[in-house]
Amino acid sequence: VGWYQSSDVGNSLSLALLESQYHYQTSIEESVVVVYDTQKSARGFLCLKAYRLTPQAIQMYKDGDFTPDAFRTLKVGYESLFAEIPIVIKNSPLTNIMMSELNELLPEDKGHNFLDLGTASVLENHMRSLIERVDELYQEAVRYNKYQ
Repeated sequence: VGWYQSSDVGNSLSLALLESQYHYQTSIEESVVVVYDTQKSARGFLCLKAYRLTPQAIQMYKDGDFTPDAFRTLKVGYESLFAEIPIVIKNSPLTNIMMSELNELLPEDKGHNFLDLGTASVLENHMRSLIERVDELYQEAVRYNKYQ
């Protein structure tokens, strides 16, 4: 029971995700969020991850106290907001037969493309994302300095 959200290059942690999962998880206790990485999946690597909020994160959101002291008291950090739930994908026997037949139809000289990690595009996407975040940080710093 749950919902899903797509992400780009693993950028899935956000306040909207936290709020949505909190509301789902408090109304349906077994609720999980499945995060689907579109970039990795487009390159041929199915990337699905399931998450649930930790009890500390639920308590923090329930209290509405997002101060550094509250984070320290509840021992909540970005790494402990969500607990990852393992995903097991099971295929029917007919799907397994079809996959083995498709594997036999694939020419051997074409199969080596699946071993290519495609790191150049991954690095490029990470660099673009990093540049965007640095620009946002710079804009926030300018706003902060103008405010003072």
